[in-house]
Amino acid sequence: MASPLRSNPWRAYQCLARQRLRAPQSSRSITSTSLRSANNATSNPLRSAERAKRAQEVAKAKRSVVVSMTGIIACAATMYGLVTYDVFGMEALKEKDALNKEGQSPDTSKNNGAIKMDGPTGFPSDGGPPVIPVHGQDLADQIATGNSSVPYFPSTIRLPAIEETDKKQAGDELSASDGEEYQLLGLGIRSVSFLSIQVYVVGLYVAKKDITELQQRLVRTAIHPPSNDPAAISGAGADAATSLVPPERQQLKELLLDPENGDAAWSAIIKDDGIRTAFRIVPTRNTDFMHLRDGWVRGITARAQQKKPAPGTTEPGEFQDKEFGTSMNDFKAVFGGGQRKNVPKGQTLVLMRNAQGALDALFQPDATKPIQWMGRVSDERVSRLVWLNYLAGKTVSSESARKNIVDGLMTVVERPVGTVTQRIV
Repeated sequence: MASPLRSNPWRAYQCLARQRLRAPQSSRSITSTSLRSANNATSNPLRSAERAKRAQEVAKAKRSVVVSMTGIIACAATMYGLVTYDVFGMEALKEKDALNKEGQSPDTSKNNGAIKMDGPTGFPSDGGPPVIPVHGQDLADQIATGNSSVPYFPSTIRLPAIEETDKKQAGDELSASDGEEYQLLGLGIRSVSFLSIQVYVVGLYVAKKDITELQQRLVRTAIHPPSNDPAAISGAGADAATSLVPPERQQLKELLLDPENGDAAWSAIIKDDGIRTAFRIVPTRNTDFMHLRDGWVRGITARAQQKKPAPGTTEPGEFQDKEFGTSMNDFKAVFGGGQRKNVPKGQTLVLMRNAQGALDALFQPDATKPIQWMGRVSDERVSRLVWLNYLAGKTVSSESARKNIVDGLMTVVERPVGTVTQRIV
């Protein structure tokens, strides 16, 4: 090959030129190949972070699955245990219901041979609790009120016995140690304005010794509701009845809550002598006697106006005589003329209605301090109208109190007359 190149110098030059042109391409190819291999040799940090994040998510999902499965297994085991071991005694209740439906008596071996007679729960024949739960005296047992400022009311209170012949002055201290014990029938909260601002908690109490008389009047009112027909007011059935069956109790409940006829029904129960009752009032915010008195006076005046005689009638109405006007002035004076005018939150005011219907106002600044006598209104009509402000009509001072009081009375009339006081007196 050397000889042709020597013989043709131009061809030799062309060969050398071709070799020179091939050399750079070869170097560029080598350089790019080496860079690509270097990049592949080094790992991408972004791709590494994504792989780590994905691995964490997978691990978290696995842990969630494990925790969920553990909770499901634990719940299943708990339910199985409750059903298997009958923790709540459902099987015993089912067995008892089945026996009652079949007319059989429960197994006496399970109650030490004691045979329980038919009757409502708490009937005194089996030594059970009384109709009205009594668990202590004064502040020993508390009933929730639903208000945080006055959270509880005592189920029983002892109030002083005030005789007609007692000569007392406003502010005199009274002792309740020799007084009568009263049982709570029901309570509620007095609210005002469209904002339902709670003013005080009020509860109705009845003297325990008078519960039998209260039962009799409730039964008579249920069997013979008040009517304009004189022949429908009394009868042998009313005198012979000793308790009410469920339909009669429901009818009595509706009557006492009736906006039109409830006034006459309640009047028939509380008007006559023989039943001592008391309203216990505890303010939930600071107030004064004048404010409380004005509320009662407005209610009394409205009810007295409703009892006005019809136009053209010559006979005066029950509340239109001068004596009633004088009694209203006495009522205003009881709450408007003393040295104490303010009633701070939590202090106690008691309105007592004695066996003859006279109204006594009592005030107790603190549970550890003695009760103070504020005054008396002897006219029975005044106390009756104050009581009806809480118990009867289209609007009452506390709807919750009225409903709870009526529910308490339904508990009384479901027992035969006289059996309630066997265990609470």
